[in-house]
Amino acid sequence: MILVALLLLLPIVVFAWRWRKIGHRERFLPPGPPTRFLLGNAPDIPRTLPFVQLSRWAAEYGELVSVKILNQTMIVVNSGPAVKEIMDKQGVFSGNRPQAYLIKRAEGEYPIFSNLDERIFKGSRRAYHTFLTSEAIASYLPMQQVEYARLMHDIARSPEDFIPHIKRMSTSIMVTLLYGKPVSDFGDNKHLLYFDAMKKFTELTDPWAHPPLDIMPILKHVPARWARWKGLCEEAKRLRGAFFDDITEDFEARYHAGERTGSFLEKVLDHPNHFDMTIEEIRGMSRLLMDGGVETSASYIQNFILALACHPACQDKAQAEIDRVIGGERIPTLEDFDDLPYLRALIKEVHRFRPVLPGAVPHMAARDIRYKEHLIPEGAIIVMNTWGIFHDAEVFENPDTFDPERYIKSEYGVKDGASPDGLRDTLPFGAGRRICPGAEMGQRTIAINTMNLLWAFKFTDKAGKCSMDLENYHAGAELSPNAFSCDIKVRDAKRAKLIEETYMYMTA
Repeated sequence: MILVALLLLLPIVVFAWRWRKIGHRERFLPPGPPTRFLLGNAPDIPRTLPFVQLSRWAAEYGELVSVKILNQTMIVVNSGPAVKEIMDKQGVFSGNRPQAYLIKRAEGEYPIFSNLDERIFKGSRRAYHTFLTSEAIASYLPMQQVEYARLMHDIARSPEDFIPHIKRMSTSIMVTLLYGKPVSDFGDNKHLLYFDAMKKFTELTDPWAHPPLDIMPILKHVPARWARWKGLCEEAKRLRGAFFDDITEDFEARYHAGERTGSFLEKVLDHPNHFDMTIEEIRGMSRLLMDGGVETSASYIQNFILALACHPACQDKAQAEIDRVIGGERIPTLEDFDDLPYLRALIKEVHRFRPVLPGAVPHMAARDIRYKEHLIPEGAIIVMNTWGIFHDAEVFENPDTFDPERYIKSEYGVKDGASPDGLRDTLPFGAGRRICPGAEMGQRTIAINTMNLLWAFKFTDKAGKCSMDLENYHAGAELSPNAFSCDIKVRDAKRAKLIEETYMYMTA
């Protein structure tokens, strides 16, 4: 009987022995907060604004912090030098992506989650590097200028709707670039459908809002009535289809009929063998480019306007510079941007103070990676803590204060004696081999729109409720302000006339 009992207990003992270390931090990992049996640090990470907690841990444990979520290891990178060494210099080993079952269920082919050695990643990157060069981006400028002119015109006509106008502009630029037609050709409110779809899509990307399906695959089989995420996937898929399907069908019909507009997708389809991608993969790549360029640009410009309204002295100084360099007799051009140092500092400070992607998009280690005395194990999720890097008190003076002057005193805004190592203007767009391929175009969109908006309008907080506090921002992977109001007026009659004339000329 004793032998039988021992044989029966043996599987239980083996099972318990294997599970005892789940949630436990291995000794070779970078330091981090205390873990709990099975759960690790999962209960300690808030579902909203998790980057705030990650940054507190960075202040306590250093530039690399390890976090355990069940049996998954996450390494949080909290310094410019660590980003440079791990994500840039060792990008071939740190450039994979963690798989995301929820996104794949809702989206299908979507190259953001492909690994560096996969065919779809290589093909899409060849396409990006071929058709998003500086020369190619410059060729897209005339099309973009139409949308920039319309944004000024629309805000001048109905300033209370400035947020929908911004969303239309950012959506239309990408739809025209990719598919060869402005979004308004598909309906007056088509752009709002995109943002409705992205709201559902963004909910799926929030790793703290859903069960850990990628860590515990058995949870995928939970019945739909007990799995809210299944309904959310279906709703996101339906809304995304409602936006993309007719645009894609219209483009492909025009392409096969021989109509040419010079769009990005035309150029890709002209060379299918070179890029080695199926039509479904090309469609997925186009959706990814939309997602990377639309909402981030719209969120940044809303952040910029909120900063102007909340910090009128900064707005006054930027407008005085624009009036001195450009005057009120003409619309700004991209060539003016280099002559506006305070505006450039203001743009950088908005990026630093409220980064649109505070935790970037996670990477995954393709093999063991060493950094100083630390080991990042193969398969670990790597998170670039953009928020923590930009709010590090060891690097930035009074990091929780909005102060564009820091970028006048120093190229990267660092305080006296601090090293700018690893910092760069493109850091808000990611790092390593996964940096956003449209970063340069995004920077141009921001440059022209911020010049135009400051040249044309005065933004005033008349309600006295202006705030850039985090409680006034959406929860989720992207940091975007909640809807806010401010008084917007064209600065003078001469500018109002120029705005109208420019719009009429551009759309004639």
